[in-house]
Amino acid sequence: MIKFVCDSTADIPQELIDKFDIQVVPTHLIWGNEDYLDRVTIQPEEFYRRAAVDPVHPTSATPSVGEFKTAFDAAITKGATEIVCLSIGSKLSSIMKIAQIAAADYQVPIHVVDTQGTTMLTGWQVLAGARRAEEGGSISEVLDAIEKTRKSVFILFGLDTLSWVSRGGRMGNTFRWLTGMLPVKPILCLSSDKGKFEAIALKRAYKGVKEGLLNAFFKRVPDISNCRLAILHGDALESALELQDRILEVAQPLELSISSTGPVVGLHTGPKALALCVHPQIQ
Repeated sequence: MIKFVCDSTADIPQELIDKFDIQVVPTHLIWGNEDYLDRVTIQPEEFYRRAAVDPVHPTSATPSVGEFKTAFDAAITKGATEIVCLSIGSKLSSIMKIAQIAAADYQVPIHVVDTQGTTMLTGWQVLAGARRAEEGGSISEVLDAIEKTRKSVFILFGLDTLSWVSRGGRMGNTFRWLTGMLPVKPILCLSSDKGKFEAIALKRAYKGVKEGLLNAFFKRVPDISNCRLAILHGDALESALELQDRILEVAQPLELSISSTGPVVGLHTGPKALALCVHPQIQ
């Protein structure tokens, strides 16, 4: 039996975590002297509510080797004869290295996969592997499904402000260039295959962010009915629902979900961020 482990930055909706019995290793949010577990001891709603008023800016910390071992042990207890562990991209975090260290102590084969992405870029890869395993696929077929998904998934996201990504310390060259143009609300694209951010539009108003995301989505997804789509938001459900309604006016995706980004992802994107994470189906 093949079981799956991922870290909490994958932002997979809870109903799908439950459906495929995925073991999720929580990342840590450090807020002052407090250490919270992402989506365990702090939920997105609480994070965004507190972030709006707390002058202290939180930071993140990786899970420990022991926390990954706990997840691997749980998978084995549930009958795993092979484990696939998918982590946030190795260029974004050291989580993959920690998972590899933990996996080295097991006789049960553990395949640690670099998804080269974050949030549902990772999540769609986890789900593609889990679905293939549910169909009876071998470990090689499961890993192949994950690789094909990694090469096709991409995310379009709009930020209400650059201040969170700036304070989060994860600014690449794209963001450094944009900060010279504050205040702007950028729309960017990230694909796991390319592994780098592409600035595609700059907006002055939040309404423009929503329109820009939709324009970029319709341009890049000619066949909406043949893709899986996750709409993600940073405590901006009303705006996420508006995006959903506009997309459904055109076509119904194979799968559509709306969920909030978790606290550790939200730490870098901030309140009111919106994203469309697309998994085109390969024919």
